[in-house]
Amino acid sequence: MREICYNVATFQKGEKEMEKVKIYKIGNLSVKNRRIFETGTRFGNMNTAPAFYPEGMSKEDRKDAFLDHRKAASAYYNKEFDPYKFYIPSQNGEGKAVTLTKEMVDFAWDGWDLDITADILMVTDKTPRVVVGFPVADCPVIIASDLRQGITATAHCSGEMIDKYLPKLTVEALQSKHNSKLDEISIYVGSHAGPNWTYDRMPAWAKESFWEKTGAITEENGMYKINLTKAILSQLNPQKFESYYMNEDDTITNPNYYSNSAASKGVLEKKGLHFTGAYYKKK
Repeated sequence: MREICYNVATFQKGEKEMEKVKIYKIGNLSVKNRRIFETGTRFGNMNTAPAFYPEGMSKEDRKDAFLDHRKAASAYYNKEFDPYKFYIPSQNGEGKAVTLTKEMVDFAWDGWDLDITADILMVTDKTPRVVVGFPVADCPVIIASDLRQGITATAHCSGEMIDKYLPKLTVEALQSKHNSKLDEISIYVGSHAGPNWTYDRMPAWAKESFWEKTGAITEENGMYKINLTKAILSQLNPQKFESYYMNEDDTITNPNYYSNSAASKGVLEKKGLHFTGAYYKKK
């Protein structure tokens, strides 16, 4: 079982203590050269926002620091991906999906500088060593891979985006744009805030009824607990897919991850963003 998990989710040796993966379903299709990774805190902050760097640090210095962090990640993963080829879209909640093309990859030397507006970003095995994904802290990244065709879709699924049915839309984007079949799609859900994530009021973004119907939000003594796992499972039923994996590491309590929730409560070492994404290794 451990070997299958390693091959499918492509975790690096020595990281099992960091990634507590629950296997909902194991399929028969090979992942071939698709790779999934989560940086955690080991390489430093994985974006350029001034809030996560020393006060007064210039934009250029922040970009240089972020590039250094990407280079460290690439070296750690045996240079299977190009540290200059990280592509992260700007989300607007409209459910738009974009497939990264070779022309887009060639347009900008540093992928971070390419302006892409999309909620879902896809990569194919036609552009190896190119990374798609999202810097996050408490929010899961959904990674849906068409294992037959070699296409992977990624989506940053915050509570607000889950309320907009983005997990479901991520799979539907593969179906509509690439004619993907459910029984050939592998699902990976990245690390995220655990079931004790709480609000002192009903979250304003929780507008859909499924939160309460599925028990994804429950009220206890005036506090509201958010269970992102239940919310995602309500939209993506594991039995419909070829395989299904969920990283159940709690980003709030696990020291290997950044966490907005923990940082807001004064745990300053949790301030930052880690990266969850996917790429195709060069054949």
